[in-house]
Amino acid sequence: MNANKDERLKARSQDFHLFPALMMLSIAMLFLPVIGTSKQNIPRLKLTYKDLLLSNSCIPFLGSSEGLDFQTLLLDEERGRLLLGAKDHIFLLSLVDLNKNFKKIYWPAAKERVELCKLAGKDANTECANFIRVLQPYNKTHIYVCGTGAFHPICGYIDLGVYKEDVIFKLDTHNLESGRLKCPFDPQQPFASVMTDEYLYSGTASDFLGKDTAFTRSLGPTHDHHYIRTDISEHYWLNGAKFIGTFPIPDTYNPDDDKIYFFFRESSQEGSTSDKTILSRVGRVYTAWTRNMCTDTYFDMRQ
Repeated sequence: MNANKDERLKARSQDFHLFPALMMLSIAMLFLPVIGTSKQNIPRLKLTYKDLLLSNSCIPFLGSSEGLDFQTLLLDEERGRLLLGAKDHIFLLSLVDLNKNFKKIYWPAAKERVELCKLAGKDANTECANFIRVLQPYNKTHIYVCGTGAFHPICGYIDLGVYKEDVIFKLDTHNLESGRLKCPFDPQQPFASVMTDEYLYSGTASDFLGKDTAFTRSLGPTHDHHYIRTDISEHYWLNGAKFIGTFPIPDTYNPDDDKIYFFFRESSQEGSTSDKTILSRVGRVYTAWTRNMCTDTYFDMRQ
């Protein structure tokens, strides 16, 4: 009995001494830079459009025959609807039948903005239009929407109506506002946003060239409509961040402890300019603090 007990203690002691080594190995693996992964990201299964049709597992949306560039969507489970943001258009579809009685809003960029966009050397078809990038539920009756506006971001409100059975789906063109710090200028710029408690939190580029990326907060209750963002500095807080997604996550039962998490990638600021590595990051914004000031922190996702 004693011999068996001694053997078990000895084995447990050996495992205990191996544990720090395994932990160090795991941490070392986590700290490896994320470089050259694009060639390895090959999907295990590829399906063509024809394959999907033959599988009878999808329903084509006929409104897409206009060749529009769909960039964002919003699911309204309460009304049983799906909103799609595209080039110069916003669609409202029924979840029961996507092609039955769907509604759409035509919202192009202003002509003068399109001309200025072309003069800046941008492509007339793929850049100089109003690509819808933000669709967020503002309240029970309105959706907040933003588009690139031919490299001049613009936002507004879509009225859905009070009753589920009688959907209005109308853009309030009399109360449009600037989309800067809410929506990117470039339709291809990686971007993330989320609406919580009537505040819009965004990870976006704040300039025409897309170099100054920032965490921002806008909107809010009527008495508190103003922008706040991460500080502007010659040493950018974010170094060419490519935003992936953002989510509100409650930490405790106390709403003052709620936080907004941003997931993004950025270039390493260490080393020479010719040897940059791409790092995965998580940014954390404290919603209670941002009522008075913007105190943002970010840390390595690998930690």
